[in-house]
Amino acid sequence: MLVNTAQLTPGYVLRKNVYAKAETPLIRAGTVLNQVHLEFLNAFLIRQVDAEPGSAGRQSVLKEENLAEDTEDMEEKAESGVKEVHLLDEAYQRAVQTYRLFFRQWQSGEAVNIGEFRKAVMPLLAGFLDEPVFLVHQLIRRTVVRSRPDRSVSLGLLSAFMGKKMNFSQGDIYQIGLAGMLCDCGMAKLPPSLLNREDPENGGGRRLYESHVTNSYKMLKSVPTLKENAMLAVIQHHEREDGSGFPLHLTGERLSLSGKILAVCDSFLQWTAQFSEKDCLPQTLDALREASYGKLSGYLLDKLSRELMGLFIGVKVVLTDGKEGEITFIPEKEPTRPLIRLTNNQVIALSRKNQLKIDRMTH
Repeated sequence: MLVNTAQLTPGYVLRKNVYAKAETPLIRAGTVLNQVHLEFLNAFLIRQVDAEPGSAGRQSVLKEENLAEDTEDMEEKAESGVKEVHLLDEAYQRAVQTYRLFFRQWQSGEAVNIGEFRKAVMPLLAGFLDEPVFLVHQLIRRTVVRSRPDRSVSLGLLSAFMGKKMNFSQGDIYQIGLAGMLCDCGMAKLPPSLLNREDPENGGGRRLYESHVTNSYKMLKSVPTLKENAMLAVIQHHEREDGSGFPLHLTGERLSLSGKILAVCDSFLQWTAQFSEKDCLPQTLDALREASYGKLSGYLLDKLSRELMGLFIGVKVVLTDGKEGEITFIPEKEPTRPLIRLTNNQVIALSRKNQLKIDRMTH
């Protein structure tokens, strides 16, 4: 029977799944509701549910099975993923170190050896796609922007992650991942004084900096295993929807999807590098969204926000009021304003608390 949420009390049993604008149920049928569940229903403004009063005996059985089922699943995944994340960390460090060696070779004029490059990065790329939660650790530790080799390798991972979320074929996922890692190989042709500068504002330094895109394209155009879409992504990763980018000043309708993905992912890493260690993912995503209005694909920015924040479900956070909790749900329309379950089991919807934000994340 339909029951008004305001009339529910702990002990009611759901007869049907409860949804909140997502395919996955917010609370599953058969769950014995407790105070935490009631907080969730209120946070999502759900007015009615199909439920019935539960017997004491049934409550005792179902409480243990359903009350913390999501938390238990999350903990099991976390425990099983510890070893995988450790192996990925080793693969990541090897890829970054190898990239640094390749970059020195490119600086001395050597060609891109795609066979050796793939051998160095493909174990990381393949493993990461199976265990994308690895990105959570990298973002919290800010490893992704620790150095230019870190950023290039991370751009490849992030681009491949987005390619997978956009339902690219497996081959095209690897292609955009490699494009992300190699799109700045032309930086090797810049004078050392420009290598650690982010987007010089004007003058000769600006023109030299912008030349890295065409340099990258020239270095990669003879690589037979990089397909057309990957090459388009390389040459377009600094283009903008309004035509204000470079080197070709193309507008959105002339940009490839792969190019738009690389542009969004590269801009995200640029903003991550500019923010201090005290800032966390939601602030970075919000700032990027605001600053890139009309310049980057709004659809892809929203997609990136939802997919990245989704990886952080279960991550512990500290709010700006000092309270601690963990991320439990990512709203589709406001992914940077998730639901937080506090240590006292109270559930807070940040989308309804404008003055309250995530201050920091821990791992």
